[in-house]
Amino acid sequence: MALAWRCPFPGDATGYIEDGPKLGMIREDIETMRLHLVSPSQAHEAAFMAMIEEFIGAGEREYVYEQPLFEWGFPAYLDWLIRGEQGELDGLVPWSAFWALDASSGALVGMSSLRHRLSPWMAQFGGHIGYRIRPTLRRRGLGAELLRLTLARAGARGIANALVVCTPDNLGSQGVLRRNGAQFDGEVSTQGHSLNRYWVSTIAGEGN
Repeated sequence: MALAWRCPFPGDATGYIEDGPKLGMIREDIETMRLHLVSPSQAHEAAFMAMIEEFIGAGEREYVYEQPLFEWGFPAYLDWLIRGEQGELDGLVPWSAFWALDASSGALVGMSSLRHRLSPWMAQFGGHIGYRIRPTLRRRGLGAELLRLTLARAGARGIANALVVCTPDNLGSQGVLRRNGAQFDGEVSTQGHSLNRYWVSTIAGEGN
C-alpha cells in the first residue's frame, strides 16, 4: 500500500529498531488487534522509530521526511508537528499527524496525516488524507481501518467529504478506498505522473 500523498514524516531511523515492540508479538495477535489513533509524543518515540526503520528497510525512504527529525532531533521534530498543526509553517497548509497504535502490544502499525484545508494545487492533486501501514502488516485490512479512523478526525473538523488520491496502479490503496465507500472522481496528471482522485464521506469514519 503506498501513501496517497507524501506526508510530513521523518526518515532514516538507523539504530532504533531494537528499542521498539517486537513484530513477532504483533503477528501473533493480528486477528485481535484494535487500533486507535494517538498524537505524536515523546512517549512513543521508540515505537515510532522502529516503524520508520522498517519503512526504510523496505526501500520506502521516498515517503518520509528526514530533516525535521534527523537534523533537529526528536523533541524538535514533535514541536515542528505541533507548529504544522497550528498553521505556523510558511508554505504549508495546517495538518494533523496521527500514529496508529495497537494497544495490546504498544506497537505503532501505521501513520496518517490530515490536511485541515487544501490549497488550489492540493485540491487538484494532493487531497486531505495520506496513510501508510508498515510493510510487515499489510494485506490484513489495517489500512482500511486506519483510513476509517482518520476520516472520523476529518469529520470532527467539519470536512464532510475528504479527497484522497493514489496512483492508478496502486491496487492496494484503491481497495482500501472502496472499503470506505470512496467515489472515483477521475484521473489527473501532474509532473508526468497520473493520479486517481476519490471522494470519501467522513460519515464512514464515525463511531470512533
